[in-house]
Amino acid sequence: MVLLLIGIMAGVAGPPIGRFLDNLEFRKQTAKIMATVRYARLKAITEGQFVVMTAIEGDQNQGLTLSGAVNEVRQLDLVEGATLEIEPLELVFSPEGYATPGTFVLTSGERSETILIDPLTGLPMMEDAGEK
Repeated sequence: MVLLLIGIMAGVAGPPIGRFLDNLEFRKQTAKIMATVRYARLKAITEGQFVVMTAIEGDQNQGLTLSGAVNEVRQLDLVEGATLEIEPLELVFSPEGYATPGTFVLTSGERSETILIDPLTGLPMMEDAGEK
């Protein structure tokens, strides 16, 4: 009887837990993109040199290349089926804190998140659902 109750509870709780984990991974990827943008801006300011961020196209290992004040490749490791669109494909962060205006759109299944780069501050901002 106890095993039957545990089985029923697992059947009911399983799908919501799976969706929760998918949403958690999606938010983690969004946070990683925003952290990379903030890092590029910070390096440009602290080093006093321009930082150029360029998108790397690939299957799941899509990433961002940083060059200028710092030379790094930041892998994003998107989950299967997720896509990242970047416009323009190259963003420039200045030592004064401003940046090329840009947009990142991360999509996974029915979920989509848009990150905007504020040209005056160089900071990433999440687009509100009401602005879409």
